[in-house]
Amino acid sequence: MSGSNKPIRKNPMLILDLVILVLERLSFVDFHRARCVSSVWYSASKSCRMRQSNPWIILFPADVLHLPLESIDDSCKLFDPIDHKSYTVRDLGSDILRTSCFASYNSWFLMLDRKTRFYLLNMFTRERIHLPSLESMQSNDDGTKLKFKRNFDSSFTVTTFHYKDNVTSSKTCYGIRTAVLWVDERNKDYLVVWAFHHTLVYHKKGQDSWRVFRSSTNQSCVDMVFIESKLYVLIEDRSITAFDFSCGDYPKEYARFTSPDECYDTIRFRHLAVSLSGQVLGISSVWGDSFNIYKMDVKSSEWSIIEYSLGDEAWLLDQRITVPAKDGVLKNCLYYSNGQFREDDNGICVINIQTMNKVQLFNHLTASSPLPFKDARWFVPTFCGK
Repeated sequence: MSGSNKPIRKNPMLILDLVILVLERLSFVDFHRARCVSSVWYSASKSCRMRQSNPWIILFPADVLHLPLESIDDSCKLFDPIDHKSYTVRDLGSDILRTSCFASYNSWFLMLDRKTRFYLLNMFTRERIHLPSLESMQSNDDGTKLKFKRNFDSSFTVTTFHYKDNVTSSKTCYGIRTAVLWVDERNKDYLVVWAFHHTLVYHKKGQDSWRVFRSSTNQSCVDMVFIESKLYVLIEDRSITAFDFSCGDYPKEYARFTSPDECYDTIRFRHLAVSLSGQVLGISSVWGDSFNIYKMDVKSSEWSIIEYSLGDEAWLLDQRITVPAKDGVLKNCLYYSNGQFREDDNGICVINIQTMNKVQLFNHLTASSPLPFKDARWFVPTFCGK
């Protein structure tokens, strides 16, 4: 100020508490842009109490061998259905074209490249965590070893042979039935589990190999969900086998839950999720015409039906979680993609659980794009654990 004896600050700075208040009121995208303003703003962002992000859609690029190289873009497309805005994540590497996504956890994705190598990819930081080669796989059965070769359609040719005589006993083509991913974004602890045929395979941080385990029933896995060191595996007979991953090097099978009495032959019980309160949920459907939602009491091993309602929550089939129905997220709805719930529906969709009506469609995402995309997936964006 003119006439004042106080020195003028050339670079005025906001008080840290005020910066935090500003950041906490920004949208997800604006928040991460604001973190780059200065070191002070970046430091303040670590103390913010961020509200729950709404579900986004990610579209992975399709393998387009018939197109010239100059027209191929190694990027992914993101869409925020609340703000109706699209974003592009570029420079993901040319291998992204023939890389398939099998699971996600917040902003982390489990990827399998064309050379049969798994890695974890953070879509916002582009950080990669490379997982061990499948050649390192260890089996509980000392008499066999498995070798994998990826086919063009993301299935495997699995060769089984014996250690002692090195004689091949079988060579079969399998696809990955289902997979789950869990990541602690602060310390980068992680767990990956995937299933093919009657076999479950897992790897967690600190191990140098993939490890094989099976349920005592030796049945194929239909779906699975992971919460608080517990893996719940839905198998062919519609029962659930529970494994504890906190008991040492190998998971321990500690419980088996029968399916609800209502799940008779004409009903398919094939999807699991974890609710906001930590309950394990399951969907039973009658050939896609109607469905019921059940919650499991892990103490009594019993199921109880939820009368066509999740209350003030929505179910993300891709991430096997429920999210709060607020800030534009539709109440009592099921978010799914790629025909996961209705086999005759390959689009990206939101369906009302009670009425079975489609309340949102996103066909325009691929129709308006000059490049082909595949593997649409719902996810909840996060950054640095927030």
